[in-house]
Amino acid sequence: MPPLTEFQVLNAPVGTHLGENHIEFLQKLGKPTWINVTGKDQSRSRAIITLLHGNEPSGLKAVHRILKEAILPATNLVVVVASVSAALHPPILSHRYLPGEQDFNRCFKLPFDTNQRKLANDLLERLAVLSPEAIVDTHNTSAHSEAFAVAVDTHIPTQLLAQMFTKKLVVIDQKLGTLIENTNGVSPLVTVEFGGFMDPRADVLAYESLHRFATVTHLFNTEPVDGQLLEHPLRLEIEPSHNIHYSSSVQDDADLTVINTIDQLNFQEVAVNTNIGWLGRKKLAPLSAVNARGEDLIHEYFHDVSGFLTTKAAMTMFMATTDPFVARNDCLLYFKPHAS
Repeated sequence: MPPLTEFQVLNAPVGTHLGENHIEFLQKLGKPTWINVTGKDQSRSRAIITLLHGNEPSGLKAVHRILKEAILPATNLVVVVASVSAALHPPILSHRYLPGEQDFNRCFKLPFDTNQRKLANDLLERLAVLSPEAIVDTHNTSAHSEAFAVAVDTHIPTQLLAQMFTKKLVVIDQKLGTLIENTNGVSPLVTVEFGGFMDPRADVLAYESLHRFATVTHLFNTEPVDGQLLEHPLRLEIEPSHNIHYSSSVQDDADLTVINTIDQLNFQEVAVNTNIGWLGRKKLAPLSAVNARGEDLIHEYFHDVSGFLTTKAAMTMFMATTDPFVARNDCLLYFKPHAS
């Protein structure tokens, strides 16, 4: 099969492509797919994008069920199933992206010079032509977490869209090459992290909220409600070549041993001088916390206290992972320092 740089396009009803369950659905699609569903009001459209990461299935399960139910959406609806090849790579639904390829949700930026980046550009161009009134990008976290939304602005339509799914909104300003950074404001867009990738509650929330997103007549005729807003968080990162371990006790040859219950701190207020792991011989050297201006603030917010990696300020943590692959290749966690 030649390299995939464009989405196949299907028009609903997609018949035999649906399969009896989400696994058969993936197998029958076989490649990145854009599915058009005709709605009641054909002058408007909405888009659901799922499986940018091949091991985050709640959105996939939800759209498969929605398509199987043959609902009539309020507007024309596009369902995008992206990293199908990664999801099908054995063992199924275990790979964020294919070995040897880039993380697809880091490819939405110039230059569009690889197969993954060309596919990302194809998606951006299709969305620009469609100009939907709203876009939802579905994800799961790699560890236990409450559901939350991620956006790049706090505009009223963004808040209203996010609150269809959760009362927690994170606003990022780092440039990582993700979809939400690079749609050039064509539509209100939120990424929704429905919860842990093996959490049945995440699957239920994904189905119920995406069904509502597809069928409600108007998305933006209410007012924003109060919720938890975390703006401009920082990422705690470790250089990918270093050895990270998760345990309740230190591993002597690790550059960093993180407590294996770190995900229980997600969306919790973490006090100053909280120990979250044990540092290796290189101490803080492999770690960084870079802001949008490129300044590394690791020593402002973390320090070495008797060999422990310890918070130097009060903060709220979220998206803390217990997966060493994610920790090395993305980040250990996000944190929002509290105002002093």
